[in-house]
Amino acid sequence: MTVNEDLLSICQNRGEAVFRIYEPVDTVIVLGAGRRAENDLLTAPSSGVPVLKRKGGGGTVVLSPWQVVLALVKEVSQPFGNREYAQAINGWFKQALFGMGISGVEECGISDLCLGGRKILGSSLFRRRRILFYQATLLVCNDLTLFSLYLSYPSIVPEYRQGRSHEAFCTNLHREGFTFPVAEVIERLERVVRQRLPRLS
Repeated sequence: MTVNEDLLSICQNRGEAVFRIYEPVDTVIVLGAGRRAENDLLTAPSSGVPVLKRKGGGGTVVLSPWQVVLALVKEVSQPFGNREYAQAINGWFKQALFGMGISGVEECGISDLCLGGRKILGSSLFRRRRILFYQATLLVCNDLTLFSLYLSYPSIVPEYRQGRSHEAFCTNLHREGFTFPVAEVIERLERVVRQRLPRLS
């Protein structure tokens, strides 16, 4: 089973951009394309936590309540430029957060966003010719201990991680003192996406 793949069909059938912004209802482990559970999971998931797959690169992640996920599919003019597209859409998160008074969000690695050198957002891209499928997760006030509970230390890491454990490497908005409710973050982000999406080419 893959995550948000229905958006690909909707975009191709309708010929228009589609997106979904949501807070995960339950805890779900999502393997990146090409990743294997036996390599990426520290222990077998308990309590029926499902293990899904996503299209697009990047490592295995844990989705859980109090995160904000953006999944977006759009036809674009260039079949390449993945890093540039990821950075452009990541910039929408930065704009939304800045509008909430959250400054100091920086681009790190290939397609992460950080606060104080700690990761608050990871993103992934899948391409089908000129179809761009972007997915990203923003950490708002989620349980960060779930990462070390389920995930092994990744085999490929960005340089800025510097050997840090999951909990030392990642943070969320609440830990950094920005105690906005998830619903407000979603509302702000949706406003920016609706404004900026038509300009993405």
